[in-house]
Amino acid sequence: MPLAAPAAPPVPVQLQYSADVGGNFAGPGVTGYASRRDYVIDTLTGVRVPVRIAGLPERVDLRDFQIDPDGAVLFALDTGAKLGGLYFAAGDVVRFKNGLFLPYFDAVDAGIPEGVRCDGVARAGALVDSPLLLSFDRGFKLGADTIVPADVLIFVDGEYRGRLLDAKALGLPEQLNVDAIESAGTTTDLLVSFDTGGKVGGVTFADHDVLDLDLVGAGGWTKLYALDEFATRWGPANLDGLAAAPNGDGLFKDGFE
Repeated sequence: MPLAAPAAPPVPVQLQYSADVGGNFAGPGVTGYASRRDYVIDTLTGVRVPVRIAGLPERVDLRDFQIDPDGAVLFALDTGAKLGGLYFAAGDVVRFKNGLFLPYFDAVDAGIPEGVRCDGVARAGALVDSPLLLSFDRGFKLGADTIVPADVLIFVDGEYRGRLLDAKALGLPEQLNVDAIESAGTTTDLLVSFDTGGKVGGVTFADHDVLDLDLVGAGGWTKLYALDEFATRWGPANLDGLAAAPNGDGLFKDGFE
């Protein structure tokens, strides 16, 4: 991909995020309770609105998700579930639009071992057919590659095309697991959250922080958001889903108002 390095990390005009536990992530005095199956739209100007994908069972945790330009939501769950009469495993990616749940990425067909769960979903770029970015919650073999939980993989039409984030090449600690990713519509940067706190590239972070990885410059890390500054509820909660709107399309660009 012929790219020029940006002068600074992308600054989204809007974030969407989800957590592994329910809570009022809107902050004091604001109605903003979101359960484990919900996500929150945050305008970054103090407006935070919980959103529920109609039809998700109460027991599931919405893991990471991607909101496409056509309004479709791609997402993974923490456990297998029957949605709209179809069964989806925890390694699969589901596409939801206009009330319909459809298969988008079949983990077994792509060579992902059964029992490995998808915990990161994004696109490398801003187009509806941009390559799919995925991360998984444990290590496994995929072709000739040994995948670790902090890797971010590239898939095109369900076929593995290598790593966008190679954890070992970047010297990330072995215990780290990427559990939320987002490109913010770019191919120059990757927004990342981990499922535990730690330190990468000299940056100390918590499990609810959002970091930026410069993919084309020196490969440096920057902390973009510490979500416990957004609401105190983030103290016990882990950020496990992340999406971003880079172009100001409006609060309800995904159509679930």
